[in-house]
Amino acid sequence: MASIAIIAATRYNKGNNKLLIKEAKRVFDKALFVPINKLRIVEENGTTKILYKETNLLEFDACYPRFGSSDFFMGEAILRILDNASIYTPVSLKGYQLANHKYFTIKKLAENKVPCLLTSLSASPQAMENIVKEFGFPVVLKLISGFAGKGVMLVRDKKQLLSILDTVHLFEDYISAQRFVPGKNSDIRCYVFGDEVLSVKRTGKPGDWRANISRGGKAEIIEGNKKMEKYAVKAARVLGFDICAVDFIETNLTKQGFAVIEANFQPGPFRKFLGNTVPKKMMEFIKKKVEGEK
Repeated sequence: MASIAIIAATRYNKGNNKLLIKEAKRVFDKALFVPINKLRIVEENGTTKILYKETNLLEFDACYPRFGSSDFFMGEAILRILDNASIYTPVSLKGYQLANHKYFTIKKLAENKVPCLLTSLSASPQAMENIVKEFGFPVVLKLISGFAGKGVMLVRDKKQLLSILDTVHLFEDYISAQRFVPGKNSDIRCYVFGDEVLSVKRTGKPGDWRANISRGGKAEIIEGNKKMEKYAVKAARVLGFDICAVDFIETNLTKQGFAVIEANFQPGPFRKFLGNTVPKKMMEFIKKKVEGEK
């Protein structure tokens, strides 16, 4: 009997996780879904346990962590335990740490020869002003803690830049700058499941420069670029994920004709456009991994 525990964020998307739970129950004999804030870590007689009530998640065959930066302290502790346990998980501690930092994600990929857009990091408004001088306007600014398209801004001139930097400095957040690719309100999301890739084109709503579904865009499955999909698999391995999404934009700024803009280890399923396709592939992949390790 195969079993899986899915650990959600403290504030999780009920609609997305409803599909995930449904597929988990279809594929596995036993499935447990629990938000991370309902868990506790116990050290007892030299044994570590991750407990939900009196159920030890380390006794399951697989665990799929789906929590982000807002749960970082507890999430890091849980993944440290999972990394050293016999339970299968498609997310590593290293990957979790990298993916929660947009700049270091791109840095790690670029170091491993994955094509990326020019990206820089700053902790001060003065340093960011100098970085933007090098990039030129318009430029994309990203809050390190941002997710789901939030905290991503297109800055068109110095006046707008200074206003944004004042606000960011007030809240003591770090900020990353990324070169802007004009004329593109679409990108390609490559969902990675081990060696398998599902390519999805995302298009932003009219008038929006971002290709973000949670901000009113749309998505459709496409026949993927094989070279791009190979880089998506490579990116997942470099970051320490068996399951993730790698977002690319088509551009002539790289010799490959495309570049990674970011990676997401807990990608949404775009259920409005793709139905249960992504959760189904996630659960079936994890089940195969569990069966292969038994």
